[in-house]
Amino acid sequence: MSTTVTLINVFTAKPGKQQELARTLAEGTRNFFSKQPGSLSSSVVVGGDGSKVANISQWRSGEDIAAFRADPRFADYMKSIIELAAGESMMGHTSYSHTGEIED
Repeated sequence: MSTTVTLINVFTAKPGKQQELARTLAEGTRNFFSKQPGSLSSSVVVGGDGSKVANISQWRSGEDIAAFRADPRFADYMKSIIELAAGESMMGHTSYSHTGEIED
């Protein structure tokens, strides 16, 4: 059985900054998140209300998230986000298993 950790960051963009925030988060996903050890996937979702943007990422473990946040580049990345929005984080653990058989 494997366990993944899903981290959901929901940001409320400052007025008129939703698209810029979405671009900043998407660039972070491409250039930073996806290159971190333990990163499995990450996506950015723009809300229809004109202010919300979510970044949903999956990791092998909570320790991988902690290591990512300890990366020296993380502080600068978060500064660029905070200039555009305020946010909150939620984390959940998802366990899954898969078994298969090979028949001759």
